[in-house]
Amino acid sequence: MSKIERKYPKGYWMAVGISVGIAIGVAMAPIFENIGIGIAIGIAIGSGIGAALEKKNIDNIRPLTEQEQKRRKLVLVISLALVTILVLTLLIAWIVAAG
Repeated sequence: MSKIERKYPKGYWMAVGISVGIAIGVAMAPIFENIGIGIAIGIAIGSGIGAALEKKNIDNIRPLTEQEQKRRKLVLVISLALVTILVLTLLIAWIVAAG
């Protein structure tokens, strides 16, 4: 039987690796008594895992389609807008609490 190989978009394996790394980091968070540090360490571990997976599956990676590129740009813009709103809200709350 021939093995059916699936092509994955560029960045797919990195996302899988980071997801696994975050799960590992959250599981390690009680060691550090700080979930933020656990998540940060998990992202670092996951980036390594994702890079290794991308390298291992280099033959199964395809370029992004136009629709996928547009979707990624839209998600990036929305994410940056939400982070900006969050930072401004926290800054205003901090100023009000200090005043």
